[in-house]
Amino acid sequence: MVTRQLLDRYYAEQFDLERFKAVDPCGVVYQLMEHTDSQLDIELGALFVAMITWGSRKVIYPTALRMLRDEMQWHPAQFIRMGCYELSYATARNQCVYRTLNVPTFKAVCRNLRAAIEGYDTLEQIFADRPTKQVIDIISTWLAPARVGTMDKSACKRICMYLRWMTRRTSPDLGIWRHRSQSDLYAVMDTHVLQLTQSILTCSRPTWKACEQLTSIFRSWDPLDPLKYDIALMTLADHPEAIK
Repeated sequence: MVTRQLLDRYYAEQFDLERFKAVDPCGVVYQLMEHTDSQLDIELGALFVAMITWGSRKVIYPTALRMLRDEMQWHPAQFIRMGCYELSYATARNQCVYRTLNVPTFKAVCRNLRAAIEGYDTLEQIFADRPTKQVIDIISTWLAPARVGTMDKSACKRICMYLRWMTRRTSPDLGIWRHRSQSDLYAVMDTHVLQLTQSILTCSRPTWKACEQLTSIFRSWDPLDPLKYDIALMTLADHPEAIK
């Protein structure tokens, strides 16, 4: 059974940052940061990585690496602003970027992002003073061609994960959005998380309602850094024997 005490212990004692960076898609964003210090590069690169984070991490990681390194040359902002995406993935087999994400859909997302960043230096500027749910709605609209989900139909897992990467101050998260509060983040909810936390939830499906319910529990445990328990759950998932 998942408890606060169990997750506190796994967060404090079991999380391994270097192992995480080697296998988790966020590790590709860490690689991006070795090649650019542009905030917009990092924001856009992380958003693209989050967009394709569903399925096996063993497949997501090289796919994300190809996207940021080979297609974007480690500079996603220039890739978007200059319209370089129109010539991208020229050799993609069967016009496939990743799973159901095909090249035309990828380019449609890029066009949305190009329009969105016009007149802005960073994505953080776009989201200034906006409540988190509104930010989720905006990102959902940008990524709509890729079907990342909306709050009325899903838990918006990939967007919540992206916001955690950008906002939370403690590793493995990047915490580059200093004007947003990590206490306002929402839990990263999917089928696996639901299975791990079923003993403390009343929801039986990984919906936005389940996300809000788990977020409420996390906030009651730690109002200042509720999503540290998301990190603990990821760590715990590697040790299923700990859940009884």
